[in-house]
Amino acid sequence: MTAIYLVLAYLLGAIPTGYLFARFVKGLDIRTVGSGNIGATNVLRAFGWKPGLAVLAADVAKGALVAGPLASWLTAAPGGWVAAAGGLAAVLGHDYTVFLGMRGGKGVATSCGVLLVLAPRSTLAALAVFAVVVRATRWVSAGSLAGALALPAFLWLLGERQAPVLCLSVLLGAFIWLKHIPNIRRMLAGAEPAISFGRRPGDPERR
Repeated sequence: MTAIYLVLAYLLGAIPTGYLFARFVKGLDIRTVGSGNIGATNVLRAFGWKPGLAVLAADVAKGALVAGPLASWLTAAPGGWVAAAGGLAAVLGHDYTVFLGMRGGKGVATSCGVLLVLAPRSTLAALAVFAVVVRATRWVSAGSLAGALALPAFLWLLGERQAPVLCLSVLLGAFIWLKHIPNIRRMLAGAEPAISFGRRPGDPERR
């Protein structure tokens, strides 16, 4: 059953929600819009806050379903190493989806969904760091990187330092940083696109 669980975890994570929204609701290929990423941030920039939040919620839900109900249904020890492996499989599915030629998103929202189930207090604390950094910089990428760095520390400080979760948080953080290398380069050059709170699609972005 463990093998079945891991395969289903990957396939659930691989559902390209941002791509599907843009294709079937807007009639566009999100990969040809903005940054070309299929994640919620690019959807937000292209179509506004409501679509962006809807895709964000769907990507978070993928991770939460894998680490929660799917793990409880198919594994003997939900919350342990198998569930952590399933969470990693879901994020890899999102980042390297078989449905789009092994190209996908950056895994932040799906990672968040996994970790909200496995370590809710620490993940909420990391999300607070994310929100503060995004508000201060208007760079979602900066918030994502900061939250990924902060999470292992919160796991230790808040008593959610089970070995499977700690290892998973480090792996997911490494993947998030790896996927954000182009963003890091743009931030260092001052060229990273900023989000403007309340901006309508089509309006120029304020810097």
